[in-house]
Amino acid sequence: MYPKTPEGRARRIDYRHVIHALAAKPQAFRFSQLRDDLLPTLQYHQLWQRAQQQFDPQQACKWMVSVLRFAYDHDCETQLAAELLQQNPLPELKTLQKRFIRHHTTQPDMPARQHTIDAYDQLLSGNWMTQEMTYV
Repeated sequence: MYPKTPEGRARRIDYRHVIHALAAKPQAFRFSQLRDDLLPTLQYHQLWQRAQQQFDPQQACKWMVSVLRFAYDHDCETQLAAELLQQNPLPELKTLQKRFIRHHTTQPDMPARQHTIDAYDQLLSGNWMTQEMTYV
């Protein structure tokens, strides 16, 4: 990125490089000197303005950082911003979490085959290749 004037300074911050660290401390977003540079598009700047109007400051920070993380984790940056801008009021964070955070489902029971103690003896004696191990 190049500055507009030779004396100026330019920077480009990619939120994807810091989003997981920022998600651990979302309140750092509010007073960050890089906050506006972290927002990837004009749509996200608009979302941040609306979040500040709708939520209290702590909730707005947490909401915005969560939206950025969902956009990154689910590779839906453009679609998510466009969808959220159409909603009035903005959805609560819990609603977004239900959508994007997948709860672990229980794994199907798989029978575990436990080998016998004799199998250890076979392994340690070097006979494990010549004899078939038995399972309980």
